[in-house]
Amino acid sequence: MKSTMMLLAGVGTALAAERPNVIIFYADDMGYGDLGCYGHPMSDTPNLDQLAKDGMRFANIYTSSPVCSPSRAGLLTGRYQMRSGVYPGVFGPTSSSGLPHNETTIAAALKANGYNTAMVGKWHLGVGMDWEYLPTTQGFDSWMGVPYSHDMPDPNLCFYSPGSPGIPCFPGTSPEPMHTTCPTGATDTEFEATEVDKELVKQLYTDEYRRGFESGEPQATGGEVQIPLFNGTASNMQIIQQPANLTTLDDLYTDAAVNFVRQASRSEKPFMLYYAFQHTHHPDYAGKMFMNTTDRGMFGDAIKALDWSLGEVLSAVKEEGKENNTIVFFSADNGPSLMRLQRGGNAGLLRCGKGTTWEGGQRVPGLIKWPGHIPAGVLTREVASTMDMFATIMKITDIPLPANRYIDSVDMSPFIFSPDGKAAPDSGVRDYYFYWDEGVTSNKNLNAVRWREWKVHFSTRGSHCPNDYFVPTCRGNYSSGILETPLLFNLHHDAGEQVPLNYNDPTFKYVVEKVNELRANHLATQGLFGPSQIKKYNPMSQSCCKPSCKSQNDSSILPSCCRTNPY
Repeated sequence: MKSTMMLLAGVGTALAAERPNVIIFYADDMGYGDLGCYGHPMSDTPNLDQLAKDGMRFANIYTSSPVCSPSRAGLLTGRYQMRSGVYPGVFGPTSSSGLPHNETTIAAALKANGYNTAMVGKWHLGVGMDWEYLPTTQGFDSWMGVPYSHDMPDPNLCFYSPGSPGIPCFPGTSPEPMHTTCPTGATDTEFEATEVDKELVKQLYTDEYRRGFESGEPQATGGEVQIPLFNGTASNMQIIQQPANLTTLDDLYTDAAVNFVRQASRSEKPFMLYYAFQHTHHPDYAGKMFMNTTDRGMFGDAIKALDWSLGEVLSAVKEEGKENNTIVFFSADNGPSLMRLQRGGNAGLLRCGKGTTWEGGQRVPGLIKWPGHIPAGVLTREVASTMDMFATIMKITDIPLPANRYIDSVDMSPFIFSPDGKAAPDSGVRDYYFYWDEGVTSNKNLNAVRWREWKVHFSTRGSHCPNDYFVPTCRGNYSSGILETPLLFNLHHDAGEQVPLNYNDPTFKYVVEKVNELRANHLATQGLFGPSQIKKYNPMSQSCCKPSCKSQNDSSILPSCCRTNPY
């Protein structure tokens, strides 16, 4: 890591005070149609809607993967996830590796050039046996957050209750009915339902769930440690809660982000904040302020909590007088988890969701603001990626891109600074995109390619969806394999990918040739596949608040030993 940061430090820090601050907000499992500013009539997102009015909204921004870990690797490194080994799938509590230290993150590049850097929220790029893959080893000065999704394993309590530590989380849904939470906490917890809890459960849950809650029968068990909440710096990192208390997590995250902004604003250095929300990943959760406050149910409460937290951070930026010199970017790691049905997100007019390379899996909301530089209230239809924030920030801050690796990120400056959100011809912005399968292991898993308005599917499959879902191609048990005749769509006319065009029609010959040329060129790029880091596994690498729990080298005792709280 030191060699990478030294490589980038050549620009020096003389220009640091003139460079803009950078804030990246990253939502979890949020669909293209989930926000008010993207058309959802029942989502309470006033701060995000205002961000859209004050800045630019993306119509065609994509994540590098339809699932969590690889998408986050793409955002932070500007490279497709296979290059850094963040494939196939995602890191879990027993993963023993993480994002390699020879990768250069946005934070590492900015820190090497005079920025104060901090992260708040979900990391999901590895922990390691000795915490050697945490954010503070990848360019962040400090971090408060959970190292992976908050259903690894599922938490016991998700909702504020005045009568107890909290109310249990919602159960899971087919095809993963056990990937969920016990309705009474778990048999090994000290949770005990009160009359207040029972009354709230009657209001919020299905009959089947209420029966489980009242009988005390657990819905799921697991052999992993409870969710840890980390806080600290590279020299002083600790787990402050295990399990993390989801009913107060929004408050802790918000305070950490706001405090960093206020302290960093009073420094002579510019700052970078990466705030990766746990919301809106399953299971939904809500604290006292947001419990049962929206017409969209618990998912709506989660979005409202996210929006509030983002608003608090942006208010702090404004109060500190830094609004006009701060770039703010908001997006999501992948599309909605349709597996959760009404408790999942919404892809709007797009097809399918998380885990798929249909549009709903990788096309996500995107907002960017920089007063006086990025025009307000503009919709850009240019093709873009969350990966492109890397090259864009490096360009704006006058930091050279790493020269010793292939960078997939493309500078968005030609259109985000344009009054109409359009790039000039031959300005170098992307007009293409590559859709890699969530379980990618080889070149065969490049499922689709977009060029301008055209998209060609070479392979399709469903994912993260019930096997009886009403759209068969979204179902978890659906896979086309390699298509004998690829599917061709015009995304300008048919964003929902409902009406395939004739791939062999001579009318589309030029399009088909161009897409296949792009595909071949991409597959031939240097270093497309690094060694897989996700495949590395060791149960003893699970995060634990008590080092003594690992002294016996027995992973079976960790779930009961690694706890700071009784619930």
